[in-house]
Amino acid sequence: MQQSRIYLVAAILSLFFYIVGVISGLFIEKSMTDYTEEKVKSLQRRVENLQLEYAYLSIIGEDLSCDSLSLLVSETTKKVRDLGRELETEKGDFEDLRRDYALLSTKAWILNRYMKDKCGNNVVVVLYFYSVPCQECIEQGHILDELREKNFHDKLIVFVLNADLDEPIVNMLKKTHNISSTPALVIEDKTYKGLIERERLKEIISEKL
Repeated sequence: MQQSRIYLVAAILSLFFYIVGVISGLFIEKSMTDYTEEKVKSLQRRVENLQLEYAYLSIIGEDLSCDSLSLLVSETTKKVRDLGRELETEKGDFEDLRRDYALLSTKAWILNRYMKDKCGNNVVVVLYFYSVPCQECIEQGHILDELREKNFHDKLIVFVLNADLDEPIVNMLKKTHNISSTPALVIEDKTYKGLIERERLKEIISEKL
């Protein structure tokens, strides 16, 4: 009888800790989702404010200096890149956040392209289309990261876009740049399809600096 009671208590405790673990896991996941969502929204506001500020100054005949614009866009670009890495490592249902991130990344890419044209910045802006699953896309991503970290640093600005997202802007960019497969890179105005090996990609980027 005593042994049965011990087993019962052990079973109840096991069930209790299991339920606590599940609830804690759900709470942590919800907290992480809320935190990441707030970061996405904060960046969206930052980009939209920058666009509105420029539009207003254009209307009244003034303009942002290249130095000011460069600082604002550079800070925003870094935050977009860091957020993208966070979303890549997170497990869970972040589909809506990933869609928001894709739109945010596209806006940041457009801002960087505009700044390069306006201010003549000595940078190369890349739009990288990937899909899942895609082993070559993973390899291409590693090559881009390595080139940025070891060779070009802040002179190489990469924005990542999931080609499978059914969003109007994504579909338009795919059509404009003739993206029919992944991996694919849009470097300046030229599209490169398929996996580009490290040395060849390094050569392409160097020619554009």
